[in-house]
Amino acid sequence: MSTWQIIKSIVRDLSFDRKKFLLFLVIFVVGIGVYLIWKNQTRPKAAVLYDSSTTEFSDQINTDIVIAKDGKVTIDGKKENNAINYYQNYDEFDLIAFNNPSQYVSAYQATVHLPSAVDAQNIRQIIYAVHGVGDTLAYTTDPQTLVYQVSDISPGSTVTIVARLPKGLIQVPFWKKWELAVELVAVKSWIYLAVTLPVVTFLILAFIYWRRRAKQNIFSKALLSKLPDRVPPALAGVVIDGAVGPREIAGTLIDLAERGYIFIINDGKGEFNFGKRRFTDLDTTQGLSNFEKALLSKIFLPKNYKSTVDDVEMRIGRHIFSRKIADFYVGLYDLATEKGYFVKNPSRVHLAYRNVGIGLFFLSFLGFLYGAIGGLDPKYALIFWLGGMAAAALIIRTSPYMPALTGAGIEKAREWMAFRQYLSLRESAPASDVLGGKLNEYLPYAIVLGSEVDWIKRFKKEPFSVPDWYEMPNRATTIEDFANGLFPIIGYVSRHLAHSHDPITE
Repeated sequence: MSTWQIIKSIVRDLSFDRKKFLLFLVIFVVGIGVYLIWKNQTRPKAAVLYDSSTTEFSDQINTDIVIAKDGKVTIDGKKENNAINYYQNYDEFDLIAFNNPSQYVSAYQATVHLPSAVDAQNIRQIIYAVHGVGDTLAYTTDPQTLVYQVSDISPGSTVTIVARLPKGLIQVPFWKKWELAVELVAVKSWIYLAVTLPVVTFLILAFIYWRRRAKQNIFSKALLSKLPDRVPPALAGVVIDGAVGPREIAGTLIDLAERGYIFIINDGKGEFNFGKRRFTDLDTTQGLSNFEKALLSKIFLPKNYKSTVDDVEMRIGRHIFSRKIADFYVGLYDLATEKGYFVKNPSRVHLAYRNVGIGLFFLSFLGFLYGAIGGLDPKYALIFWLGGMAAAALIIRTSPYMPALTGAGIEKAREWMAFRQYLSLRESAPASDVLGGKLNEYLPYAIVLGSEVDWIKRFKKEPFSVPDWYEMPNRATTIEDFANGLFPIIGYVSRHLAHSHDPITE
């Protein structure tokens, strides 16, 4: 066995979940980014030599400072990273020599060595001395050496020495050049960029979607009065929309009821129950697909024969994200791919687009956070990062529309669209549909295809009997009573189940 096979075997034994690892990795990267930003903002903004914590003082102190061409500063042989600040028109050496010292110092001298000779007229030397300081003096001994002298420094005083240097004397780091360039961008330009980014993103996504749909050309006005295929109703929705949602869950529940696996009791006033009919143990029950078992296991506890509205809400609310509902989604995508309807498994296409969107969102979020905390004023660049987050949200929201159908998938989608045209006809259902029990047979498909109301209306003039899998307090006498009692229940459960799915599986 190769090393790689051994590693894969170990990972498999540890039940490694790539999706959860990806989510953890994103959170970890964001956490590191936030920590670095916080660390950058909480560290000292200027070099400090002596403060109240310093215990060793001499009566006279001399400091030797060397500024290198690359901006690195060495103070008495020790490197100092916070002594140089960069601005648009000049660069500045800034050193807090004393900040509330604990002892009296009679004299202080700082000698600053520049990287190259400079005309004294192009340098501005400043000494800020407050709270008990004697005389101050700043001068140059030669074009490359600056001297600062301060006398009678009292405990509790503050002494800061500053040298404003002409541009070009020190090489500005690339990242700082970028910051200075960003600072010059006008607010109007940031607004244009912020608006342009999501607009361009939307146009690119719309173009990709249009090209795929134009090739598919699944929209037609043809009619098909019989089922295109004996497949789970939810599969029809996946073929047409490329994604699973509440309607696919609702259609599956009604289909399971029609096939005799569950029954629905409407107790009135928003109360309802689901009950088991043909199964006790899901693992051993015949005739159910894996994705149907995943859905039922989310509604029913293993040993319970009944599930109330409270039970369903408890099952949904037990976890932030439901792995079982995600399994329902993935099972349908796998089935559609196995039948050759999609070029690539829709769940992988969704995940690819969502990963791009999530990555862009967190990159924009970190940029916004850094700009808000440590960016230069005025903070107009924050507008750009908001545009980046809007573009990311567009990518995430449009990911369900991106899977591409194969030739067989296009043909099957056209058939389901034609069948939907038939379900949505405004004329009464033909006698063959009435006598053949097509109302209940086609109802799950009508729900998935968004035509349940039109389909019900086609039977409103016909004699109606409530299906044996549905009960309500007052026996339904019309098909409108049946629909008005059933659809809110199924819609409520389906929406909540859909919202609980694993966000990585769309």
